[in-house]
Amino acid sequence: MKYFNRHYWMRKLFVNSFFSKILGQNLLNKIVFNAIYKSNHWNKSKKFDHKEDSFSGPGSVPNSKQTNNLIIELTNFFKENDIKTFLDAPCGDCAWISKLFLSDIQYTGIDIVEDLITINKEKYSNYKNINFYNKDLLNFNNYDSYDFVLLRDFFIHLPLKSILKILENLKNSKCKYFAFNNYSNIVSNKEISTGQHRKLNLTIEPFNLKKPDFKIQEIKNDNFPDAKNIDNYIYIYKNRF
Repeated sequence: MKYFNRHYWMRKLFVNSFFSKILGQNLLNKIVFNAIYKSNHWNKSKKFDHKEDSFSGPGSVPNSKQTNNLIIELTNFFKENDIKTFLDAPCGDCAWISKLFLSDIQYTGIDIVEDLITINKEKYSNYKNINFYNKDLLNFNNYDSYDFVLLRDFFIHLPLKSILKILENLKNSKCKYFAFNNYSNIVSNKEISTGQHRKLNLTIEPFNLKKPDFKIQEIKNDNFPDAKNIDNYIYIYKNRF
């Protein structure tokens, strides 16, 4: 039961902006996202099936309508735009995206949760074109060598200031493309504490990004409560800032 899981209570305690002033945002991020992983929060703490579930939640389960569509769309985009190096940040447990581990793509996954990185390294140790690193994206500024940077379902869990910092690092880098989820129907971007959740529209204040160069629709799985909501796209930007 989740109420007997100490990581559940750690998440409940530290998902609070008060602690960012005491601990600093970097340490708070590590505590919160590790507690989320260890309590299986994205799956509402239900019993975990390693073959059918993902620690990143129902939107990242392998072989679903949603993730299979993403594989097709990303594969096509990579071929059409000569993508050779791909950074997945955060990578989570790679439950669905491992289908993109093709020999002609150099894949790098980074995540703040060290346990996930350790598991990924062991699971995919036979792949010569795959690398994993335990990194906090707030401290990461090494995007130059990547053709494509994907930050899927990540900004929705971060305070506005943290998102602005990561975006600035991306725009100042030499990466060719970067991508993230966007909800165009959102008219105001709410502030949250690290680890909470809300939808974002990065084309309005305080981000004011222009329209994307490309976009991929996230097709909802039938078992989602908001399966009819289609206002969720991967916005892809060519980095010309």
